[in-house]
Amino acid sequence: MNLYIMRHGIAYEPSEWSGSEFERPLTSRGEERTRKIVTKLRRSGDLVVDAIWSSPLTRARQTAEIAANVLGLKIKIVDPLQCGADLRDLINYVKNDPPPTRLLTVGHEPDCGMILGDLIGEDDCDLAFKRAGIAQAEGEFVSGGMKLIWKYAPRDVLGD
Repeated sequence: MNLYIMRHGIAYEPSEWSGSEFERPLTSRGEERTRKIVTKLRRSGDLVVDAIWSSPLTRARQTAEIAANVLGLKIKIVDPLQCGADLRDLINYVKNDPPPTRLLTVGHEPDCGMILGDLIGEDDCDLAFKRAGIAQAEGEFVSGGMKLIWKYAPRDVLGD
């Protein structure tokens, strides 16, 4: 499978947001940068997916919705992608709901980096994602079953 892992875009800082942590949204800059990143990756051919799975938290869901609009797809809310996600929870989830061959997941840090590390058998190195950072891994959806194809911070895609 081809798995794309993306961290949500720039969200309001907790100190700037008076609502619940679950509902903390993207900033307008976060929305704009996310749209530009996904658009550039789609145009370059680096991002080709059949489905998008998202954490239920607002900032991740908004990131996934932006990607869905750019890619012409719908999103599926997947509870195991919420804050605190780990590969074991996702593996258990996909046993009952197998993913498509090309899947984009949208989640949070440190979860994205830890899941990627576990998938590629490098769980002892720092694979932290910047906000709206994205990576592609390929292989079997098991611990150590994938290889990293690429990992981009927003500046790698946008050139800023």
